[in-house]
Amino acid sequence: MLVVYYIFVVAVLLDQVVSDDPTTCTKYGLELDHPGTSCADIYEKNPASHYKSGLHVIKTNKVQLVYCDMSLECGSHKGGWMRIADLNSSRDNCPPGWIKNSGYNSLCTGGSAAGCYSAHFTTDGTSFSRICGMMKGYQKGSMDAFHPYSSASGKGYPSPVTVSTTLDGIYVDGVSITYGNPHKHIWTYAVGLSEDHNYGILNCPCAKYPGATPPPYIGNDYYCESGNSGRYEGEESTLYPGDPLWDGNNCPSENNCCNRPGMPWFFQQLPVKESASSIEVRICNDQVFGNEGVVIETLQLYIQ
Repeated sequence: MLVVYYIFVVAVLLDQVVSDDPTTCTKYGLELDHPGTSCADIYEKNPASHYKSGLHVIKTNKVQLVYCDMSLECGSHKGGWMRIADLNSSRDNCPPGWIKNSGYNSLCTGGSAAGCYSAHFTTDGTSFSRICGMMKGYQKGSMDAFHPYSSASGKGYPSPVTVSTTLDGIYVDGVSITYGNPHKHIWTYAVGLSEDHNYGILNCPCAKYPGATPPPYIGNDYYCESGNSGRYEGEESTLYPGDPLWDGNNCPSENNCCNRPGMPWFFQQLPVKESASSIEVRICNDQVFGNEGVVIETLQLYIQ
């Protein structure tokens, strides 16, 4: 009897030791009194979390619940992605800085004037070195891809408004994703004028008739597409809903804009771990919305 009692006591003590060890505790990141430090940390240390995408507990400057996707694979890194943006504009309100445009299927747009309109998505104090995301939008009117940068560099005919050769201004007709201050580039979603008609520098660099090249600080970290598969007839209020942007589909022959693997998802590895408080997503156009714009339907952003 004494031997049985001894075995029972040892088993209880061993269970307490195992439970208090965060690398083996099946509660790690799943209960408030067992917070992880990040979604990636929970995925690494708690195999029980691998099948449980959803709210998890982390502690950075405070204990908080965050959404961890434990099945997402991006840039060959599977599991442990913390979601910081999940926008479906047909379901959700637009984030501060953007507006619902009732005239265009109640999707999210920037303002009516030319410029860049920022939405910020908090990282909740979590440091990160990898960013993954996707975006779906539609072209309105005469979007001109990297013509704003080309114009500001003196390589093309002037734009109607002051444009910029830096990340801080209008370098693209489309969407700019950055972090930090001053801005550091993550990804750009550009929108060209036409997929298969010759409009010179107004088209995407990958179009049948290539447009202006992107700025050097963008490199190859961008997607560019046009929703207009025909000739542009100057109908500036026209929305092109038949061809969603950046999805890698419906590009005509001799147009290489759909050839990028992974579209509409992007993956970016930062050179160093970053502690930025938010990711900034800017909708930019160098003419007023009456002439051109991009309307956003969905946006997802993850960090690791």
